[in-house]
Amino acid sequence: MQIENFVAHRGWRRHFPENTLLALREAARVGAVKLELDVQLSADGTPFIFHDPALTRLCQQPGMIWDYTAAELATMSAHEPERFGDQFRGTPLSPLQAVTDLLDDYPSVDIYVELKGESLAQFGANAMVSAVTQALQGYQHRCVLISFELDALLVAKNNGWQRCGAVFDYWPDWQLASLAELTPEIVFMDRNCVPVETDLRTLPLPLLIYEVGSALEARDWFERGAAGIESFNIGEVLQELHLV
Repeated sequence: MQIENFVAHRGWRRHFPENTLLALREAARVGAVKLELDVQLSADGTPFIFHDPALTRLCQQPGMIWDYTAAELATMSAHEPERFGDQFRGTPLSPLQAVTDLLDDYPSVDIYVELKGESLAQFGANAMVSAVTQALQGYQHRCVLISFELDALLVAKNNGWQRCGAVFDYWPDWQLASLAELTPEIVFMDRNCVPVETDLRTLPLPLLIYEVGSALEARDWFERGAAGIESFNIGEVLQELHLV
């Protein structure tokens, strides 16, 4: 196990509001060198670091993220009150482009950028891929686009984006034509969807297991042949494994 095999899921989500620059920076500060974040689009097509299509859970605001312009979203607080109350009130929603400052500050960090299906359905793959790749221009070598929607990743690949990864919440047919065409560098897989007896070393693509919460569970997955794990509890996991 190396520190490069561990991904911070939406930043250091256990202790900070998810998908905020605060959570991402705290994950990097504690030693994580792989961060994962989600992207939805605003009404005017600006990519924001955000998971849900609705604003309720993180912001206590009505409606969907694409009901508001980028300027309107910039005035909202992404403090995730259901978990943290008012502790982080005032934490801003961040446009995706803001993550490039973090990459400048932490030269060893790479990020996985998930294109969310809701915004892909709302705006179309071409528009979303264009907006995201423009926001990350100049950082292509440090950003891996990932998605459940393989067709959107193929759009990115056909437009010259080199680094892509597939995401599944079911056990796929590993001979899928779209997987063969995409040739992802990594496949993210929900831990609950992996057949119990499967030796992950026998798969045609490296598998990264997500929603892993402890060092003990991480060890078990690596023993089964996982290429990496993604954790909302990244600081504690890295510390327990003496990787930081």
